[in-house]
Amino acid sequence: MKNSIRSIHEGGFGKRMIAMIMDAVIFMFVTVALALWVFTPIANSAMHYQDLGVQGLKYQVFSKLYVAQEIDEDGNYTKVVDITKFEETTGEISYTALCYYSTDDVNFYKDRLHYYYCCYKTGENIEVIEGKDPADFRAPNYNIYIKDNNGNDVLPKDYYTDDWFNNLIDGKTTPEQFRSLAYDAGLDLSESSFYKDLNNKIKGCQLVIFLPPFFISYLAFYLLVPLLYRNGETFGKKVMHLGFATKDGFEVKKRQIVFRQILLLAWISLCSFVIGIGLTSLATLGVGVVIYLIATVISKTRRSPIDYAAYTYLIDTNKSVWFKNQQEEDQKAAEVEEKMSKYQRYEPDKSKVIQIGTEIVNEDVKKEFEEEKLKKQKNKNL
Repeated sequence: MKNSIRSIHEGGFGKRMIAMIMDAVIFMFVTVALALWVFTPIANSAMHYQDLGVQGLKYQVFSKLYVAQEIDEDGNYTKVVDITKFEETTGEISYTALCYYSTDDVNFYKDRLHYYYCCYKTGENIEVIEGKDPADFRAPNYNIYIKDNNGNDVLPKDYYTDDWFNNLIDGKTTPEQFRSLAYDAGLDLSESSFYKDLNNKIKGCQLVIFLPPFFISYLAFYLLVPLLYRNGETFGKKVMHLGFATKDGFEVKKRQIVFRQILLLAWISLCSFVIGIGLTSLATLGVGVVIYLIATVISKTRRSPIDYAAYTYLIDTNKSVWFKNQQEEDQKAAEVEEKMSKYQRYEPDKSKVIQIGTEIVNEDVKKEFEEEKLKKQKNKNL
């Protein structure tokens, strides 16, 4: 077997990082653009996504556990506004949970908590706002039996009374204590059957908005584009002169690229959607990326776990020399050897070369010289 003329150089870690960031930026931009401009209108039209969001805000606001705040041009919260303004300027109002509302007014908390437990949850004495019955947005669980302190089934409207509320706040005197009560009330509100059902509908809309763009962008930029290039490159890798070869240093096969990118999709999906869409999923995705990079760095061959599974190797395409298979390499090696043989310098047989004075002559020439000299000497003696 001829000597190997392959020369494989791994892709530098710095180049990998730059390529990964470039690909991620393109991927995220297209995903967000599709989500906002294509699938959000679809969710609004088919699933009433915007209406569900407004209904959720009204549900929170009418419970009085949340306060309405205006946002200025710099995005900062300003003064607390009249709750009725919510109907007029929904887009300019933000809502902050009572337990996070910064105030030392204990009476403010008492008023809000009393309204929630004794009016909102029981459905009694709820004020009419802007001609609309807040009960339309109130959790319809006031007619569901719950257990009292003695373990008996009672209706919430019978359970939450002024006496019950006075016992709840008995001994509570500091703002911190009432913030804790408000936090518990907020949890109670979020656990209601109405809010859970509404929240599930909103999450369903979010899946419709984000999942299709996610998979469309991934299939386009991480699967289709690599299949179009010989070495399975993405746009970022192409710019940074990185590509894939097999572990043995031959041309990567299309099925290896497909398998590799499917594994990568599975890893990203697991990290992104194992808990749900939101800040938590971004955090788990970040952790997944860090684990992936650490595993690559500590590998002796600088191959990622996915490269091990797919039998691939990320190489520097500018510095590396590789072939489709062993047969092609042998053929190229033979061609190179044939071409190089034409340019080899002639070297005379050193056994037939002698030095006479300052001249280098052939041994055959020396022999003829000696014979001629001897012949002349004989003639002279005669």
